Amino acid sequence: MITIGFSSHHAETLPSARQLMEQHQLIVLEDAPSPRFSGMLEGRVSVDEYMMEIDSGFPRFERLMCAMLRELCDNGRQIVQVEPYLETLLRIHDLLADGKAPEAVANDPALGRVYHAEKLATAALLDYYARSLKSPFDQVVAAVEVFAKADADRLRLRALLRSQAIASLVSNGIDTYVEAGYIHYLLYIYLRRNLAATARIRVAFLLAPVVRKLGGVRRNMGPGDILTLHYVLHGTVPKATADLLAARSLVYIKLVQKDELLPGASEAPHSEDMVKVNRIVDGLTMEQCRKLFDQVRLAKREKALEIVEHL
Repeated sequence: MITIGFSSHHAETLPSARQLMEQHQLIVLEDAPSPRFSGMLEGRVSVDEYMMEIDSGFPRFERLMCAMLRELCDNGRQIVQVEPYLETLLRIHDLLADGKAPEAVANDPALGRVYHAEKLATAALLDYYARSLKSPFDQVVAAVEVFAKADADRLRLRALLRSQAIASLVSNGIDTYVEAGYIHYLLYIYLRRNLAATARIRVAFLLAPVVRKLGGVRRNMGPGDILTLHYVLHGTVPKATADLLAARSLVYIKLVQKDELLPGASEAPHSEDMVKVNRIVDGLTMEQCRKLFDQVRLAKREKALEIVEHL
């Protein structure tokens, strides 16, 4: 059995992740291999030392994850990091930092695909950031769509490389848990192609029960990620749909909580926040997005929420 657990890097996902991981012998994490990872699992390297090396964007989640993985390792689970795209990207960064010419990296058969995909996506993202500050609404919407397409190309390559690596790793008879972000659904499709027809693959959306209880959709993704996922899976998106999702994403990113939250009064604070924000933006028309964007563009989250509540 191969289980792909789709989730986010929020602490509220860990209880569900652990429950599934305990049912498998092999756990495949969505990380580039770190030289200190095995030492951290075995207690030879402190979590603090390991955290300094990986420079995580989700430190609270990562610390709790490390503690959980140590316990799973002690209980006999084999845990590996498999993410060839990110591994290649780190190698590219090191080569460029050491003075290797970008042209040489771009023409290297082992590096070129990742280099080009990352270069295009990064350029599109930087253009969006620049336009989001001062450009007219329609130009910012167009920039969102350009980035979503470039990001989708990058995600397709990432899913392809990871599926190939996982397929070569999985052995018959070993139950395997594969960690994946919601936006990497293509990994499931590629794994079905790369593994034998007899392989059993199931998909689990870790927070689906919680999200349904809150009145949301199981993936609980914002409009920008939905747009990107459409491009990943289908290649094209009808213009009206793409425009509306991109426009709603401009409001969404101003409203959604960006600080890491830990479960407390709410068992799933990020899910709760995202369901609430999605409920707001899912009802916005193009013209409402246009009006709101001009008002919230430079506003802090609290002010943006206040503005939207008085729409």
